[in-house]
Amino acid sequence: MTAVEMTPALQAQIQQMVESFQTTHNLPGMSVAVVTPNPTGPNPVITTFAAGHPAWGSPTPVDASTQFELGSESKIFTADLLSYLVASGQVALDDEVQHYAPAGITVPEWTDPTSGKTTPITLRDLATHQAGLPDLPPNFLDGCGLPMNCANPRPGYTQTMLWNAFDHQQLLWRPGTRWLYSDWGFGLLGTILANVVDPVPASQPPAYQSALDGAFLNALGLFSTTLEAPSPRLAVPYSTSGSLTFSWDNTNAFSGAGGLISDAADMGAWVAAHLGYIPSTAPTGVQSMATTLHPVSTITTMCSTPTDCGNAHFQMGLGWRLFAATSSGVGVPWAFKNGDTAGSSTDTALAPSLRTGVTTMFNRQRVDNEELAIPILALLVADQPAPTATPTASPGAGTDPPRTTALADSGYPASDLLVPGLGAAALLAVGVVLAAKRRKHSANGAR
Repeated sequence: MTAVEMTPALQAQIQQMVESFQTTHNLPGMSVAVVTPNPTGPNPVITTFAAGHPAWGSPTPVDASTQFELGSESKIFTADLLSYLVASGQVALDDEVQHYAPAGITVPEWTDPTSGKTTPITLRDLATHQAGLPDLPPNFLDGCGLPMNCANPRPGYTQTMLWNAFDHQQLLWRPGTRWLYSDWGFGLLGTILANVVDPVPASQPPAYQSALDGAFLNALGLFSTTLEAPSPRLAVPYSTSGSLTFSWDNTNAFSGAGGLISDAADMGAWVAAHLGYIPSTAPTGVQSMATTLHPVSTITTMCSTPTDCGNAHFQMGLGWRLFAATSSGVGVPWAFKNGDTAGSSTDTALAPSLRTGVTTMFNRQRVDNEELAIPILALLVADQPAPTATPTASPGAGTDPPRTTALADSGYPASDLLVPGLGAAALLAVGVVLAAKRRKHSANGAR
């Protein structure tokens, strides 16, 4: 296939899709970033779109600097941190979680009832939702304090609580054998990795933000991507009914599962990095982001709950679910991740073989399967001229509900330039200057 090109006609069509989606679903506001190749050079074309307002009744329109809660899309940032630490030799995917547990904590293992052989949880299991852990830990409401009836335990859920949850939870099955989405798993992964970079006492929140900053956020200039904090640019969160709801504030031990906020300008650059639009001299943390899209595990059993499982055959990258060209009518192999909070929804869809991707954000909790990134990606693929040669076929895949079809290895060289007009050295110099601004800004209490 030829490369996708962002033409004026295509740009107008996508803008119409964004506006229609916003009005049809009664969303306060939304923001979108689309990454496509540049037909005249190696740099990406990053086009942003917006509709609506950051709050009902606000006279200010949403734009590329409006921040939204990312929810579970934060898991990919955690996966990016994992890929960096693996690439730099600080951790390995098959490291046992027990190795990172505080003194006195025993992480459960699975014991085969016939052979007596034990299987531990590994970092790979956490990053691919195969650890045998439920979505939330059994002591999650401990984050509320007393009485345990708050709407949001996340701000108060500490590292100590996170690890102590193992006192009350045995593994659901042998790690690596079944897929079950787990916030607990990614919260644990984010806390482990943050402490590898910068260990802090268990009484403190993990240093998740600074770990991301040093790994890749500062180098890429992603200074609107932070743990949630009050900001005049942050869109107001609304529930499915359209009423005001609480901020996610996932800033403690669960932050690696869903604590970040960001804007379309940052998310466009983040998508571009995953698609390989980076200088060859970029630091390891930036270079390794694309490897999160490489399959690291094949899923044969998928569970929607601990008691509702079925046959499956698909692959996981680190955090990303990977799909064949026939899935959802996209037309090329693609990767997907979405996120939800009490008042915000996001989704990102990438076509690595075309170096094209879409990310969308809106400030209302998703009602059903309201996702715009997939239709936009399908449009971008369909807009191409017909291929002149038959592309190499991907490996065969099974069909399971929903989005469980396998994707071939989507690896590609991490080359070219992320920021138009900047050489690699200039990109890194800008990162250093802006990193100083970030630290100064954060010290003033606004991020």
